[in-house]
Amino acid sequence: MTNPLRVLVVDDSALMRRLLRQMLESDPTIRVVGEAGDGKTAIALTAELRPDVITLDVRMPVLDGVETTRQIMAYHPTPILVLSAAVSGQDAKISFEALAAGALEVMEKPSLTNPDSLDHLRRVLIRRVKLIARIKVVTHLRGRRQPPPVERVSLGDTPHYVRTPRIAPGQFPVLVIGASTGGPKVVRQLLAGLPRTFGAAVIVVQHIAQGFGAGMAEWLAGASALPLELASEGMLLRPGHAILAPDRADLLIKPDGTVHLSMSPLLLQRPSIDITMTAVAELYGASAAGVLLTGMGRDGAVGMRAIRRAGGLTIAQDEASCTIFGMPRAAIELGAAELVLSPEEMIAVLSERFAGPASMP
Repeated sequence: MTNPLRVLVVDDSALMRRLLRQMLESDPTIRVVGEAGDGKTAIALTAELRPDVITLDVRMPVLDGVETTRQIMAYHPTPILVLSAAVSGQDAKISFEALAAGALEVMEKPSLTNPDSLDHLRRVLIRRVKLIARIKVVTHLRGRRQPPPVERVSLGDTPHYVRTPRIAPGQFPVLVIGASTGGPKVVRQLLAGLPRTFGAAVIVVQHIAQGFGAGMAEWLAGASALPLELASEGMLLRPGHAILAPDRADLLIKPDGTVHLSMSPLLLQRPSIDITMTAVAELYGASAAGVLLTGMGRDGAVGMRAIRRAGGLTIAQDEASCTIFGMPRAAIELGAAELVLSPEEMIAVLSERFAGPASMP
């Protein structure tokens, strides 16, 4: 029999800690090895117990979820699942700051006032804990050392695709940024680094827990150099503006350049990076561009290939800067990535490629 997955539960409510313990230990492969009611105790128990995963409340006495995450990831890196009592507002903002500090995932905290949802959340909680337990996290100690230099790689041995420019609605390029686990902080870095004169419309497709789309849009908008909002049905794409795909729908673009949110039956992942990238490739041709960031699985690889075959620019995040190299690796292996770059290099390439108002590739 394999050793059980060891979890540290951190929440200032004893009742919530008891509920989380019961939920987690309903799975025989999981064991709660400790509980903490504040961030300072959580840090001490992490050092003592060395759990496989931490579930972390965002609002706590002594140290909040963000500072607790920073210190854990600086000294005892451990996969952290953030639990938020609200999917928008201040709690959501703190949750995304914790993701930027090194936490891996966020999900809504079980509600004691809604017993009908508890079984669903129990299953989601167990699945998320098992998922992030497989991820090897690294130390996040700001200022201790500079990141190692990353060599820019051009995949010259990939198949050559003939550029086929098309007349795009509005006559401007469209950039799709796809990301999953570890992605929010990198997406925020890219949006903050692009120039205000960026000439492409930007679509962000981020895998995020249900209900957190609006909160993430607000968090990204606070740092983005470009105006950013949550996508809605009929919204018009505009150069120099960014939109975030909602967490419950696939984002498509109509021939007139407006957004269509598809509510077709969920297959694997919604929103799907592949679906959005493929749709943009078909409509915009060589005016399309795709960036695929950190994440587990293969979503985005096929969509990136569609963009490259149409003649558009495609960039995968390099392994050294990824939390999980799964999605970028899948795109590289498929021959879909023209360039493999760090986030800093991506900003430089994209800023040059799409400089000025509505520049064309």
